[in-house]
Amino acid sequence: MQVGPFVSLSLCAIMFSAWFGGLGPGLLATALCVAGYTYYVFEVAPTDFLRIILLAVTALFVVWLSVARRGAEGALRRSEAYLAQAQQLSQTGSFGWKVASGDIVWSKETYRIFGADETVNPTIDFVLQRVHPDDQELVQHEIDRAAQGGQDYDYEHRLLMPDGAIKHLHVRAQRVKYKSGGEEIVGALMDVTATRKSQEALHMAQAELAHVERVTALGQMSASIAHEVNQPLAAIATSAAASLRWLTRDVPDVEEARACVNHIAKEANRASEVIRSVRDLARRADPKVIPLDINEVIGEAVALVKQEALSHRVTVQVQLAPELPLVRGDRIQLQQVITNLAINGVQAMATVTNRARVLTIRTEQRESDQVLVAVQDVGIGTEPDGLEQLFSAFYTTKPDGMGMGLCICRSIIEAHGGHMWAFHNTGSGMTFQFTVSVYR
Repeated sequence: MQVGPFVSLSLCAIMFSAWFGGLGPGLLATALCVAGYTYYVFEVAPTDFLRIILLAVTALFVVWLSVARRGAEGALRRSEAYLAQAQQLSQTGSFGWKVASGDIVWSKETYRIFGADETVNPTIDFVLQRVHPDDQELVQHEIDRAAQGGQDYDYEHRLLMPDGAIKHLHVRAQRVKYKSGGEEIVGALMDVTATRKSQEALHMAQAELAHVERVTALGQMSASIAHEVNQPLAAIATSAAASLRWLTRDVPDVEEARACVNHIAKEANRASEVIRSVRDLARRADPKVIPLDINEVIGEAVALVKQEALSHRVTVQVQLAPELPLVRGDRIQLQQVITNLAINGVQAMATVTNRARVLTIRTEQRESDQVLVAVQDVGIGTEPDGLEQLFSAFYTTKPDGMGMGLCICRSIIEAHGGHMWAFHNTGSGMTFQFTVSVYR
């Protein structure tokens, strides 16, 4: 009897049992096949036992192979499911791009981020269609760099979705070279839209707090502002009266009158500058980074706090280094920092009675690309372990303070690429210092 076809069919049955049912059904199918062939096909003879054993070994090998492959594919599916779930939770997609052939592979999350159906064949043109118009040049530059052999990529850009929504993407990738000689750009892209929106909201809140702090400082400086405006107004009135006297003489003295009028114009400009500074500090506006003379900015700030210092019997000493390079910054924000530090220093000396109350503001070049500004007082200072707390939000040593001034000052300086810190003086009081970058 020809048993070959029956053996093949039996092995197929065993394989399917192990594949779909696992180890138990596979072994059961093996036992049934061996028993069936022993009973119906083979005659019980020594030579037939070898054939039965061979069938059993072959069947067991098929069972083992099927179960192992089934387990490997199951593990692979679980791994893919875990990866897909992890990508969805972290909003991070992956991609591969074979630059030579143009073939692109996207993960499921990448399709979701781009708002595309998984039946869509990803292409460079499709990617560029989704890129925000303002970021097209950046993305095209990175694509060209990849085509020219670039190795690593780390950049952010925006997507403009069909419904008008904007997404922020952070892309990181690198070129991978295989032993076969092929190359591929392999990378990940993360949807950081929520993070960027949170940062924008935080920035707006910080800007609002900074504005509140400036307005509060203006209230404290109201006496200084009134004094600074009244001085040129009084000079204008005096010069105007003098010019009238020179012009109403029997022989009008035109030269003297002209000198008085020039003095009037000078004092009017001075009053106008004070009002401009106050208006700028009071208004809310986006930062405007320009090259600045930091000594000039300090001079404007000192003019605003001068009367506040006089009312507390504080002498303001200004030690400005000559020929400093221009710094990179926003004039109003840097004025806010300096006036805040100066007012804090003046108020820290309010209870000092056993020494002269002196506030010193100085500048110096710190390295080739940094300018340092220091505000030093001889006040009561703070606890030795409380230096870092001074810059914490809502921490204050004043009974009527908000605890946001120094926190805002540090955030402004750090946004300018500088650093701010404080330390206790060798004698009395404290020094607050910050650095700003030289304009390049």
